[in-house]
Amino acid sequence: MSLGRIIDAVGARLTAALGAGVTVGDSVPSSVGDLPTVTLAILAAERQLIGVGAIPRGTQRGVLALAVTVDLAHPVLDLGGGETLSLLSTDRRVVTLPHGPVVRADGTEQPPFGAGDVLVTDPNPFAVVAGPPTGREVQVDPVAGTMRFGIALPATGSVHTVYHVGQWDTVTTRYQGVLEVDVVATDVAATHQLSRDVGVAIDRLDSAVRLTATGWHRNEALAIGNATARHQLLEFRFDAEIEDPLLTSSGGVITDVAAALDLPDPLNVNPDESFDIR
Repeated sequence: MSLGRIIDAVGARLTAALGAGVTVGDSVPSSVGDLPTVTLAILAAERQLIGVGAIPRGTQRGVLALAVTVDLAHPVLDLGGGETLSLLSTDRRVVTLPHGPVVRADGTEQPPFGAGDVLVTDPNPFAVVAGPPTGREVQVDPVAGTMRFGIALPATGSVHTVYHVGQWDTVTTRYQGVLEVDVVATDVAATHQLSRDVGVAIDRLDSAVRLTATGWHRNEALAIGNATARHQLLEFRFDAEIEDPLLTSSGGVITDVAAALDLPDPLNVNPDESFDIR
């Protein structure tokens, strides 16, 4: 996970609070015409996983949009460990989606799938249909996680598709470090007020990125090109927990199987045992 995810999260939080008149990001202003700005930087970040074990997982249910591009000249997915999965059938009419089963955009599983549920382009769009496809049409099999095309796909080029899955695992990564917030405005009064607006916005609770004030520097002059502005540097200790989706493979290749062990137990003394088979 990139530290940019934390910058983007804090940036969105400040942009919502400060309004469209203030530019928030990780770029310093190049001229006074860019002002007012709030520039974010991360220092001395430390990373650790949350929970017990090397890769903690938690199953999420809902709707997760995925974008996949299949190289038609080499339509093969590398599964690791020397294993591969061909994403294109021998007649070049069926594409296996790398993740599945798939769901509609509203999270339901029942066909028919429409244009709002799956997007397929090469780069021109294919029409998503409920029945057997012909020509530039494509039919989705949500259970198998496949797309059947009305024409054979060419030997070169690519097919880009956007689809949705309804269940996925997650990895939560925790970062801690120092966030520098450089407030720049045209004059002393504007910088004074914007710094305090930033402080108020950051004081509001956010479960994803928690911020604690650790430093408040002087309101000082700043040279920008041939002009002079003012800036004030604020420092915060951040503690961020970012969730990333962890997706297994589809199309008949199963990397994990959830199983339950049900032993004969007339007195019901021992509970059933659940585990994964890999």
